[in-house]
Amino acid sequence: MLADNMPQVHEIDVDMCAPSISVCGELKNEVNGCGLALADVSAEPDKAYWEWKVKISNASSGDSLMFGVSNKRNSKFYEILAESTVPPEKHGTKFMCPIPNIKDGDVVGVAMSQSELPMIQLYLNGEIQYDAKVSRFRGTVYPSIYLPQSESTISATFLYRDDHFIHGMPGPGYEPLIAERSLM
Repeated sequence: MLADNMPQVHEIDVDMCAPSISVCGELKNEVNGCGLALADVSAEPDKAYWEWKVKISNASSGDSLMFGVSNKRNSKFYEILAESTVPPEKHGTKFMCPIPNIKDGDVVGVAMSQSELPMIQLYLNGEIQYDAKVSRFRGTVYPSIYLPQSESTISATFLYRDDHFIHGMPGPGYEPLIAERSLM
């Protein structure tokens, strides 16, 4: 059993990501490529917060990434989509919002509340993005990011612990992501 004072380690779940996504970094919390990527921990607390630090080289104007949550995915989901006419930006991004014109070094904060509307609110470099919100979803969801097909080289690092946050939580009651805990 994990001691309460031990920091939790979460990573990007390769098995739930699009095949065109690569996971790297010492903590397996950095993604690059294009498509949908999900973290390995469900967003359980009533009010949870996490951040994504974006790196872009050879930036082209108009790069737009999507942030939010997604339902659990598996390889069959991506196989079915590969044979469909569904555009890539709709591959599991129903509970996500775009942040247009994102730049190298930008940090996107995701504030999720299971008991208030909007249920997801995005922040760009600590500033609330009033148009970037999701109002309703149900069930178990996972922090996620969608990297677009782009001429730019785009990667993003998943920041989920209080001591890793660049801008910090938006208000009282929010918690960093924690893994589900057994009642036993």
